[in-house]
Amino acid sequence: MADIQGSAHDTELDVVIATRDRPARKLDACLDALRQQTFPRFGVILVDDGGRDPLAPRIGTARPGRRPLPIRVVRNEESKGPGASRNQGVALSDAPYVLFIDDDCVSRPELVARHRAALTRAAGPAVSLGPILAPPRRRLPPWTHWDADRLGREYARLARGESTPAWTHCYTGNLAVRRADFLAVGGFDERLARQEDIELGFRLSRLGCRFSFDPAAVVWHDSDRTLRSWTRIAALSARFDVLIDQLVPDAHRLASVREGLGRRHWLLRLARRLCRPAVARRCAVAGAIAVGCLLHALHVDRPSLAAFSLVWDLEYTRALEEATGAPAPR
Repeated sequence: MADIQGSAHDTELDVVIATRDRPARKLDACLDALRQQTFPRFGVILVDDGGRDPLAPRIGTARPGRRPLPIRVVRNEESKGPGASRNQGVALSDAPYVLFIDDDCVSRPELVARHRAALTRAAGPAVSLGPILAPPRRRLPPWTHWDADRLGREYARLARGESTPAWTHCYTGNLAVRRADFLAVGGFDERLARQEDIELGFRLSRLGCRFSFDPAAVVWHDSDRTLRSWTRIAALSARFDVLIDQLVPDAHRLASVREGLGRRHWLLRLARRLCRPAVARRCAVAGAIAVGCLLHALHVDRPSLAAFSLVWDLEYTRALEEATGAPAPR
């Protein structure tokens, strides 16, 4: 373990970041934004999870005019996975509060202060959530635009009070907890390679944690996900929903998923019925991607987003049916 830019001990909050082969410019942007935080008494624990090159030698010093940032870097020679890496980071912390962000997220200067304030004023076990938004004035690829739009609309509902913060909103891109509560539930389930944050959120809710959402505790997510990886994530999400349902039956994950699928737009549900044959589904997915990309290039955004909703729905429900042996709601 290497300590860089000063000691990270005696802090009130530690920011835990798991990283693996993230381009230097993105990780540097993430750390530079943390150097600009208005709250001074925090540290950063950076877990290098089996990256090709050790991170410690290339973590830069603070730019002129910015205070040094206490960073501890720990390296795994072989990847342990995101959940295990974050657990490892929390184990190194002795701060009362822990904030998780992703290594491609850029935080607003008040992020740490607002999460700390939410946790310190809570009367009991608490979780503080903030929005993960698309970078301002950036034209994202259409598939990551779809991700950002979906999240943005849910965050808007939370900000207006139309939706209640809950364990289903727990994303490690912007999530703060009391370290004692995190340890009390056993941390992240290291068997899960996806949705380990949502599953952790359920166990925190079972502990009695109250969830709060602060629309001003913002990080901007500059995703570089490819189209191929995005389409794979839909299927992976379905398989991990099934796994979570098996590992934590009282979460009733599949029942909630099926209820949500049954409430989706009638055109999506019609498409599921029409695309039951594998060849029809493959043609529909390929066609929707092509149309969605073209419409996005022409700045016709709402139909483009609808096309990618169709792609996600068909890929997700296909994997769900394969994993469960039961048809998706139609």
